[in-house]
Amino acid sequence: MVVKVSNITNEIVNLISRDNVVGLATHRHLPHEKAIYMRHGKCGFAVDVMVEESGAKVLYSILVTAEAKPKKKIVENWMEHGGRIVYYLTVKTDKGFKVKKRFSTYKNGEELFKQVEEVRQAFYRKYRDLKMKQEVVPTKVEEEVFHMVGIEERDLFLGV
Repeated sequence: MVVKVSNITNEIVNLISRDNVVGLATHRHLPHEKAIYMRHGKCGFAVDVMVEESGAKVLYSILVTAEAKPKKKIVENWMEHGGRIVYYLTVKTDKGFKVKKRFSTYKNGEELFKQVEEVRQAFYRKYRDLKMKQEVVPTKVEEEVFHMVGIEERDLFLGV
């Protein structure tokens, strides 16, 4: 199903911003995605959101990929081209993984990265809130590639 890119952004921002979010983690770092896109015309990011629902913790895993679709083989500036977005929302259930997949398009890199910035801001707002609840003062790390709060490594399938 093809949906408006802003609908995907709103769904992700709403999930991250929920009051019952108890943990977050990034796997592909949002600020670096524009640099990757400027070289390859492709990028993406992955975020995990741990939510407390009915007394249980539920892990929502988000993956968003974007790929420019230029009309010529030689591209001067990827930001001038539109493309396709694929959005995956995966939830671990007792029976396995339930995956929702949606498609969208964007008209140029500016529109794409406006949406990425909205997600990034929502992530860091919630990340700071969760860090404060842990009574750990958030600090500016010179180049922190992986952010995690409120989720245990065993829940993230890291290296397993």
